Amino acid sequence: MGRHPMDLTEAQKAEVETLAAVLTAQQIADYFGIGRTTFFAMMQRDPEIAERYKRGKARAIGSIAQS
Repeated sequence: MGRHPMDLTEAQKAEVETLAAVLTAQQIADYFGIGRTTFFAMMQRDPEIAERYKRGKARAIGSIAQS
């Protein structure tokens, strides 16, 4: 028997988008106190987390491109 998968709260999901603009996936995982593979598994299980991560990264890239 394995552990129950960890889920993020709605507030934490919103944080993912903000953090993704400035942190790597490893750093975001560290911020939440989980492993990188756990964070990637969460993104696979919950498309909202993956979408917020991608949106945060895209926003940062767009900001840099405009500079």
